[in-house]
Amino acid sequence: MDNKTFTGRLARTLGRSTEETATLTDALAKLMTELGGELDSMAIPGFGTFTPVKTDERVITDESTGRRTLMPPSITMHFQPSVLLRKKLSR
Repeated sequence: MDNKTFTGRLARTLGRSTEETATLTDALAKLMTELGGELDSMAIPGFGTFTPVKTDERVITDESTGRRTLMPPSITMHFQPSVLLRKKLSR
């Protein structure tokens, strides 16, 4: 599902305009980016928890050429669904 389809479905479900829903989803994405950069978790009751995981910089070696490359540090968000969401999805 792409962003446009997601925003359209969410707008219909919430009974709001597509533009308003797009603004809300963009604000959520910006908030998650900000919290992830600060290494803070974000919990949404009934949905789940987003936890940032930081990987340090490292050197990787390309096996075909033997060339070494420095990979910069990165932060990814790990999602842990809530028990309520898992029960709803398992039905």
